[in-house]
Amino acid sequence: FKAPVEHPFTAGKLCDKMANYPTDVTYSPNRLLHPLKRIGKKGEGKFEEITWEKAIAEINAQLQIIIKEKGGEAILPFSYGGNEGKVQIGAGDNFFSYIGATQLERSICGGAVEAGIMATNGQTTGVLPEDIIHGRYLVLWGTNPVHSNQHLWTIIEKARAKGAKLVVIDPFQSQTAMQADWHIQPLPGTDTALALGLIYVILNEKLQDQEYIDKYTTGIAELTKHVEQYSPQAVAQITGLNEADITQLAREYAKGSPALIRVLIGLEHQANGASAARAIAMLPALTGAWKQLGGGLMNMTYELFGDALNYQLLDTPEELKNKKNRKINMVQLGKALTSKDLNPAIHAFFVFNSNPAVTMPNQNLVVKGLEREDLLTIVLEHFLTDTARYADYVFPATTALENWDLLTSYGTPYLTFNEPAIEPLGQSKPNTEFFRLLSKAMGFTEKYLYHTDLDIVKSLLDSDKPYLKGITFESLRKTGWAKLNIPEKWMPHTEGNFGKPGGKCKLYDAGQNPPIADYVPFAYSAEDLAQYPLHLLTVKSTKNFLNSTRANHEKHTKKEGKPYLDIHEADAKLRNIADGDELKVFNQRGEVYLTARIKNKVRKGVVCMPQGFWSSLMKGGSSANALTHDLLTDMGGSAALQEARVEVVKV
Repeated sequence: FKAPVEHPFTAGKLCDKMANYPTDVTYSPNRLLHPLKRIGKKGEGKFEEITWEKAIAEINAQLQIIIKEKGGEAILPFSYGGNEGKVQIGAGDNFFSYIGATQLERSICGGAVEAGIMATNGQTTGVLPEDIIHGRYLVLWGTNPVHSNQHLWTIIEKARAKGAKLVVIDPFQSQTAMQADWHIQPLPGTDTALALGLIYVILNEKLQDQEYIDKYTTGIAELTKHVEQYSPQAVAQITGLNEADITQLAREYAKGSPALIRVLIGLEHQANGASAARAIAMLPALTGAWKQLGGGLMNMTYELFGDALNYQLLDTPEELKNKKNRKINMVQLGKALTSKDLNPAIHAFFVFNSNPAVTMPNQNLVVKGLEREDLLTIVLEHFLTDTARYADYVFPATTALENWDLLTSYGTPYLTFNEPAIEPLGQSKPNTEFFRLLSKAMGFTEKYLYHTDLDIVKSLLDSDKPYLKGITFESLRKTGWAKLNIPEKWMPHTEGNFGKPGGKCKLYDAGQNPPIADYVPFAYSAEDLAQYPLHLLTVKSTKNFLNSTRANHEKHTKKEGKPYLDIHEADAKLRNIADGDELKVFNQRGEVYLTARIKNKVRKGVVCMPQGFWSSLMKGGSSANALTHDLLTDMGGSAALQEARVEVVKV
C-alpha cells in the first residue's frame, strides 16, 4: 500500500505513522466488525452484538422521543478529522442540520492560527511546501516536522544542503529542534512578545523594506508606536531569552534571502495563540520577504481547494441555511455534557472520526459527562476506543481501503483520489451509510439526506473553477492524485494582493478587537501559582502515534515505550527526583502517572509530557488531557492547552 512513486511531494513514501495502515487498521484482529449494544456500566466496555436493523430501530425510537420532548438541540454531533476524506468528514452534516441539532464548533486545532493570520493577511495560503527548498533562512515556529511532517522535512534537508540556515522556535527541545542550526527556546505562551520584539528591532534598526510597507501595508505608524514597549530588554524579561539572541534573530531574519517562516498549530495552544500568529504574519510584509520565491509565511493550503472544488452536495441545503441552532465549542465538551444551566441539556451524543475521551481537554469532566446514564451515546469506530467504552451503541466503520472519498490537504496543493480496494469487512459500513439508514428509519424523505459517497465524489470534481482545470473524476481515478492547476511559481504577495480591503496587509486594524496584536499574559491565581508551580506542556512528540490513533496497538506502544515527563534538573533536584523515577503529575483537574526524564529538554519551571496515549492503557486511567483545561484562545476558538500548571511528586 503505497502512494504513487511519481508523486512529487511524497515520492511514493507514506509517513512512518501510516506505513502499516492495512495491517494496523483494516486487517487488525482487534477491529470492530459488528454493531454492539452496551450491557454493562458505562465505561466498562461490556457489549453484546446486535444487528444493524435492530440497533438503528432502537436509536430511532429514542431520538424521536428526545426531539419531541426536548427539541433537536438536545442532540450533539461530535466529529473531527477521521481519515481526512471530504465525504466521510462531512458525514451526518445534513442530517443534523435537518433535525435542528446543536452545532459543533470544530476549532480545537488551527482555529487560532487561522484567525491570527487572517487578521493580518486576510488569507492563510502563503508559501507552498515544495518552495521551501528555495529558502535560505528557515524559521520553524511551533512545529516539529521530523515527527509530524516527514515529507516536508525531506525538503527542508534539501534546502539546508543548498546552504539554508534552520532556526527552530519551540519551548520544548523537540527532535526537530535538536537537528536545527539554532534552537530558540522561549518560555511557554510568550511567542507574541517575541514576535513583537523582532518587529521592534527590525524597525528600530531600519532593517525593513520601506517600499514594500508603503505600497502593500497599512498601519505602520500605529505598529511602530505599539512595539516601543517590546524592546529586547523587555522581551527578554517576558520570554526568558537573552537580549542578544532576540536582536540577532531579528537581524538574521531581516537579512535572510529568501527568509521563510513556517507556523503550525503547536504555536496556537496558548491564551495568546491568535495574537502570536497575527504578529508573526506581519514579519514577511515588514521585510519584503514575499518578493522572493521561497520567502514569506507558510501555513495551510485548504483555501486552494475551496477555490477549486464544487461543494454543492456537501454544503448545507438552502432550506436549512437560515436555521440558527446553538453552537458548542468542542474544546468545552466536558462543560456541555455536564452543565446544569444548558437548556435543553444534551441527551443524545453522536461520535465519529474522533476519540474525545482522550483528545479533548479537561478529560475528567468529559468522562463525567460520558458516564451519564441518561445520555444516549452512539459511536462509529474501528476499535473500542476510550470513548466507545461509554457508548450505548457502537457501529463498525469502514476504513480508507473500503470506501469512496476525495482527500484535500491542509498543507499541499495535491488532491488524492480514494477508491475502495476491497469490499467492507464484516458488517462495517461508511459513516455516511449510517446516517442514510438512520434517516430512512426516521421517515425522512429529503433527497439531500441520501446522496451516495460516489455521487458526492463526482460532484466535488464537477467544477469549472480554474484551479480544477484538466482534473476530472475520470482523470483523477487513473492517476490517483493531481496537483491543482495553480501557477507554476506560486508567489501570492509579491505585489500585495492580500485578502484584506485594498489588497493590503493589515499591521493595525481598527475594525478588529483588539486592533493590533498584543501580548496579554494569562492571569493565574496566587493559589494556583503556589500549589502548582510548574508550567505544563502537552505536545505531539510521539514517534509512532498519529494524535491518539495507533496508541491502542501493542506493536506501536512497545516501540513508543513508556510515556515520560521531561523535567529540568533543577526542578527534579528540588523534589528529590532522579532520572527514571515514577512520578505523579497533578493539578486541580486530575493526575497522571509518568516516568521522569532529566535531559533538560525544557527550561527550569517547565515540564513536558506527550499527548496521544490512551487513558485506559495508562496507570491510573488518565492521560495528558486530564491536566489541561478548556480555556479558549484569544481568537478562533482553539484550545489554550498549554496554559495548565501542575505539581510533581515522586511515587
